[in-house]
Amino acid sequence: MLNEVFFRSVKDVGAKNNQPEQIKELFPEISPVKQDDIVAIKMHTGEYGNTTHIRPVLVRTVVDLVRDAGGIPFVTDTTTLYKGMKLNAAELIWSAAMNGFTQASMNAPFIVADGLRGDEAVRVDIAGSMLKDINVASAIAKADSMIVLSHAKGHPGSGFGGAVKNLGMGCLDKEGKTRVHIVGRPTIDPEKCIACGECIDICAWNALVLGDTCASVDHELCRGELACLDSCPQEAIITPDNMDVNMQRLLGEAALGPIKCLSGRIGYINWIYDLTPGCDCFNFSAPNFAEDIGITASCDPVAIDMATIDLINETMGHHGRSITDVWGIDPVIHLRYAEQVGCGKREYDLVA
Repeated sequence: MLNEVFFRSVKDVGAKNNQPEQIKELFPEISPVKQDDIVAIKMHTGEYGNTTHIRPVLVRTVVDLVRDAGGIPFVTDTTTLYKGMKLNAAELIWSAAMNGFTQASMNAPFIVADGLRGDEAVRVDIAGSMLKDINVASAIAKADSMIVLSHAKGHPGSGFGGAVKNLGMGCLDKEGKTRVHIVGRPTIDPEKCIACGECIDICAWNALVLGDTCASVDHELCRGELACLDSCPQEAIITPDNMDVNMQRLLGEAALGPIKCLSGRIGYINWIYDLTPGCDCFNFSAPNFAEDIGITASCDPVAIDMATIDLINETMGHHGRSITDVWGIDPVIHLRYAEQVGCGKREYDLVA
């Protein structure tokens, strides 16, 4: 039997069938919640300046459904490797509130899963070909069950961001994120670099050093998250060969960490609206690359992402394009590696 992915189309949205009502229909199909469970609701609160992240009213809908099922919900996200307004817990809570994610709006507390400085985690054995273990943010690792609420969108590193990326990146502490990003540690092309210094303050880890004629990268300090890349007006920051494939491979394997922590007691909802090219970690929202599609839900993170990508490609196919064209990156790569390590299956049965 194929893994079921449940779907509610944007075409069916109306006065008596709005998005919260559709989530209420989907939730019983994928809910892992048992009486008195402490339930993590994992989402991305969006960087300040981003306006196309999942809306607080939809998070509130999930919170209330968890409460109705007898669970004790908390909404959660993790700190970042890049400078912005999510580098530590204090900034993350502040920026989440600025984007509308507060206890008053969601009817649940917001907890930073990896602690004040992003170093509170549980190490989990995953026995991948590249990763033998991975650090899962402690509040997620210690929850009883979890709902992963993901905004489907493009991503410059993985081509697509959905449930698997929310697991394999969003559920990790800083050390875990570093282990996935480390294959991205760049070098500087001395023939292009003019020592302008534009890149220096971008790095949160002081890994960029400015010399008299050229900048350099200290690989002992570099985390590989590449916030520096777009800062260089000369395009002198060079990423390693095969970085995209290697990072997606690590991403897919790392996704198994939170799955093992919660013994498979995770439900997934993908919100396929506001299909922006960039991640919600961008501090702006670029125009959508495809029309709104709807909402998918499943107990399998690989199946839900595969179905979501297929729905996006079907929509974009009317214009002779696919999601691969957004960044020139095949997003199925990280799903394939997630499948190989045991996160789920790409084959699915779409249930509308």
